[in-house]
Amino acid sequence: MTDELDLVVTSNMLRTAIRAKLCSGATQRAIWGLIAHYARDGAHMRRREEGGVHRLPVEVIPHERRASFLDALNELRDHDRRRTLRTARAA
Repeated sequence: MTDELDLVVTSNMLRTAIRAKLCSGATQRAIWGLIAHYARDGAHMRRREEGGVHRLPVEVIPHERRASFLDALNELRDHDRRRTLRTARAA
């Protein structure tokens, strides 16, 4: 039973990871797109944010996909950093 509890990724954990990525420079649009990608099929956009971006709550990510979402979120920062570096070098 302890092993099962160690594998649970809560919505609060997802929000904390997302806040950390936002603080490190990832864009809201990129993160919201990632949430939409990992959301369960049929999840509907619940809110419309500034700039016309639709936002899904993290609760729509099924528990079995949350670890993969966190991995992709971690990679997102590295991808954004490389793109930022390329843009800075080109300028």
